[in-house]
Amino acid sequence: MESETAANDQPAPIEQARTERLRQAAVSYSAALRRARAECAAREAGTAAAVPQTTPLCRTA
Repeated sequence: MESETAANDQPAPIEQARTERLRQAAVSYSAALRRARAECAAREAGTAAAVPQTTPLCRTA
């Protein structure tokens, strides 16, 4: 009975994938928001935005 309980404590693979996609989306959204704010501040200051280019989080083949 304990092995069933231990197995049920682990998230299902589909739930793990969903959680990881949500985490990646939150990271991507945060990065886009930072870039947009930096670009807006640069426009207001009349200078070029010094926003570093980020690498893609994952690639699908």
